[in-house]
Amino acid sequence: MNTKTISEEIFEKFCEFNNLPCEKIPERGNKTPDYKVTINSMVVIFEIKQIDSDDGFTGEVNTRMTRTIGKRVREKIDGARKQLKESSENNLPSVLLIYNNLDPKQKFGTEEQDFITAMHGEMTISLHPKTHDIIDSFHGKNQSLRHNKNTSFSGVGHLYTTSEITSVLIYENLYSKNNLNYQSFPSCIDVTRVELIDA
Repeated sequence: MNTKTISEEIFEKFCEFNNLPCEKIPERGNKTPDYKVTINSMVVIFEIKQIDSDDGFTGEVNTRMTRTIGKRVREKIDGARKQLKESSENNLPSVLLIYNNLDPKQKFGTEEQDFITAMHGEMTISLHPKTHDIIDSFHGKNQSLRHNKNTSFSGVGHLYTTSEITSVLIYENLYSKNNLNYQSFPSCIDVTRVELIDA
């Protein structure tokens, strides 16, 4: 018997509170996503992953903590590929949600720059060879999502809680083969639509 993770329990409560029909998908090995949710007649598949550890996080006040921007989000994207592939092949929009079970403030490793960097690449600048002025900026290496990679992800999002509410913020995957209908999303789900700066 499989027990639910903290993030799965939080997601189910979020759906119940916001009247979003949510169905747990029966597991078939490690290739099954977690939930099928109906959002204004649109069926969306959700895979829920949580961050439980990070060597750079101490949790102690006034202590230096280090991290590589986007690393934990990138790892969760890599870990969710199999679960979202089948649903995407069935033409269903598919979203990875990441819950930060490590940091009580739910910021370390899951801030906006972590999602943007993991999904679309590290922000890179070009300098003028003589003046060293910035002449260009673009999303560079270590993209987890591209036109030929991980197109099964319609979006990658942050599931997070405060003392008062649970929220979902989804970052759009511009390269998705199954786009979400963002206009039909209820107000309980926030969406960040990204305009990429490419090389």
